[in-house]
Amino acid sequence: MPCEIQIDNLRAGITPLRNWDLPIKLYHDETNNIRRLSLGELGLNVPDNKTFVIGGIALMPSGEIAGWAQLRKLLNVQPSASEIKFEHLAKGSYEDVLGSRKLASFLQWLLDQNIMVHYSAMDPLYWSILDIIESLRADERIHINECHMELKTELHHAVVQNLLGFLALLHGFGYPNVPRGQVRPFLEAILEFVEGYVPEDRSAATWLLRQTLRHAARLPALELTFLHDNEPGELIADFSVQFMHRIYVFKNASHVFDEETFIEKVLAKFELREGTRRLEYRFADSKAEMGIQLSDVVAGLVGRHFSYLQDHSLTELMRRRAGFTEVQLGNLARLRTLIDRSDAFSDGLFHVLMPLDTCFKNNAFLHEIEVPPFMWE
Repeated sequence: MPCEIQIDNLRAGITPLRNWDLPIKLYHDETNNIRRLSLGELGLNVPDNKTFVIGGIALMPSGEIAGWAQLRKLLNVQPSASEIKFEHLAKGSYEDVLGSRKLASFLQWLLDQNIMVHYSAMDPLYWSILDIIESLRADERIHINECHMELKTELHHAVVQNLLGFLALLHGFGYPNVPRGQVRPFLEAILEFVEGYVPEDRSAATWLLRQTLRHAARLPALELTFLHDNEPGELIADFSVQFMHRIYVFKNASHVFDEETFIEKVLAKFELREGTRRLEYRFADSKAEMGIQLSDVVAGLVGRHFSYLQDHSLTELMRRRAGFTEVQLGNLARLRTLIDRSDAFSDGLFHVLMPLDTCFKNNAFLHEIEVPPFMWE
């Protein structure tokens, strides 16, 4: 029998979001789905840390997808092609993708059809290490609730200075299954790593991270709540949590996902319910669902966008942006308009699990919003 999960318990910790209870229609596809992430003696099983995205399009309760034939003609999709996919519009690097006139036609078509977009984007590396801070946060002797996001970001910043070195450190402690008797040496090793690779304070959060690690290492009988009794080396068992999050946030929506056998098997073990009502979602063949085909393009674009942000400093991003062509800048503007218009309907349509640094880069690069001064260093 499937394990029953009452979704109002999951939503209890979420600040109410605009229009999240409306019966909208959500279509989903994903990109950069590595299935699982594990840590071994030689590092990660997947060397490239690309942003996992589950995203797509959203329609109002009475909304329909119209003008399909017109879109296929605009994109010059051959009649023999059974579906529209991202690769039909653009290939290559993110900058190459932004230079696609077919992408321009696609994004403009979404705008003209009043179709909204949505996404949940996750940095797998960030997701894999944030339980270090979450475990400290769980101890009532460590008061970091107000700044835990900043501390996770600073830890991530330190980690990417020498990723292989940090992964070797984690592997040496059987992470994420740190022995209870090794908590102090584990935290001391992380502190030494941070001090070695981020010797200068970027902000007050850098100093606070060091102080928090130093204080925690000295606490008697400290347990790392989320880092004991796990399978050593298993960082991400699967992405089912991200799929479930989309379903229970919009609990009254109809959800249509692209076929994903592995996730379907995992979700079959659970039943999401509101009282006695089972939440509505299904997996479908993209060839039979226009909404999934549109979502393939949206998810592919968003995945490339955030991976691009991860790979470059803000200074480098803005330097590159200054040299963009009219088509590239036009596509960024269309993407921004789609996101802003969708966010105006519901902030629940967008969800990110990534360091604040990446969010700041997105704010400056895509939305032209001012960011903290340390981001320019």
